[in-house]
Amino acid sequence: MSLDVLPDALAWIVHPAAAFALIHWAGILYSRRGRVPGDVLRAAGIIVLIGVLGAAWVAHPAAGMLLGFFGQRAFRRWRGHVPALLAGLAAAAAFMALGATWLMFPLTVMAVIWATTTGLTGRRVGEEGREHRPAELPQAAGGLPVAGMGEREAVPVAFAPAATTAATRTAVPDAFTALHLDDRLPGDIRAQLAALDLRTAEALTHLRALGQEGSEGAYVARTIRDEYAPASVRAYLNLPRTRADVTPIEDGKTGRDLLREQLDLLLNAVQDILDATLHAGGQELLTHQRFLREKFGKKARELDV
Repeated sequence: MSLDVLPDALAWIVHPAAAFALIHWAGILYSRRGRVPGDVLRAAGIIVLIGVLGAAWVAHPAAGMLLGFFGQRAFRRWRGHVPALLAGLAAAAAFMALGATWLMFPLTVMAVIWATTTGLTGRRVGEEGREHRPAELPQAAGGLPVAGMGEREAVPVAFAPAATTAATRTAVPDAFTALHLDDRLPGDIRAQLAALDLRTAEALTHLRALGQEGSEGAYVARTIRDEYAPASVRAYLNLPRTRADVTPIEDGKTGRDLLREQLDLLLNAVQDILDATLHAGGQELLTHQRFLREKFGKKARELDV
């Protein structure tokens, strides 16, 4: 390869490499590795190297991603992210040296907002009142009460005015219906909850018709609807909203994946109750059919003769 061809070949390699470097950069910033300053600096170094080799444009989208990184790490409990934030500032300086000088203005604005809303407290203004809210989950899911819960035991009363009329009470949906109408849930999860609501209602209706309203199957169906499913949904809603659907929790599964699996298990359990109900009703139908055959089958043949 001649020296004249080398710059063209390098450009052919550098620009696609810049795209892959941006993907790697985003993967570092918006994952747990974004807390490790060494990983942030190494990924930024790749961006800078590619920019120096000819793809200077790569500094601009990388700088935009860096703004999102600062927004994510600096405005909530920033004390645990100080080394990573310093590494991000070093990366910002390098990107500005490559040509992304516009980055200075939004960084300055973010610094002013941070100083006035978060400052040295490590949390956003107004966040103190919500600091212990995730601790409500164990008791709501059937676990042991935790410290501080007693102070909030009267909170649900605030949602029901003292002078509530009967008409108003009937208009308020029950807890399960309120869950599958919650717009914080993804559409597929809400569809699963709606299907679970219909199936449990169908199972309980059939068991009531068979006189088995107090049976084990009816108890399980009511518990699935009133306790198990709501506990799974509340556990999902207690996850950070920006990470619940993208960050793996176990075996590469996100919170959304785990909730979907749990609701599938509950749907299958209710389907088993329906199948058992169908079998019980089918046995009654077969018994009546045998009775009719014994009573009228012989007479029908005699009438034909």
